[in-house]
Amino acid sequence: MMEHSLTAATWFWLLIPMPLLIVFSLVSYITTKKKGE
Repeated sequence: MMEHSLTAATWFWLLIPMPLLIVFSLVSYITTKKKGE
């Protein structure tokens, strides 16, 4: 039981930061583009 939840947590921390990183980079890119104009 503990191993299964640990695996789920590992997958959670592996899969969640990726979309967050993409969104963050997109937001910073758009903000920089707006500041340039």
